[in-house]
Amino acid sequence: MSRMIAIRLPDEMLARVDEERRRAGLTRAAAVNEALQLWIERRRYDDAVQRDHEGYEKHPVREEEFGAVLGAQVWPK
Repeated sequence: MSRMIAIRLPDEMLARVDEERRRAGLTRAAAVNEALQLWIERRRYDDAVQRDHEGYEKHPVREEEFGAVLGAQVWPK
């Protein structure tokens, strides 16, 4: 199921959207759908990164967890 919505865009943004969507061979609806899907994915990614950051702040990585592995790595100079 899909629903129709109405949105307002500044004239300049609509002109840019129309230019890009024509180049991509998309309808306005398809361009808006793609943009919103990317927005949702970005927000979920940002939320996951924030949760990871908070988790590492609460439980920092200790030297003994990865020290042996990191010490064995040799980086080219």
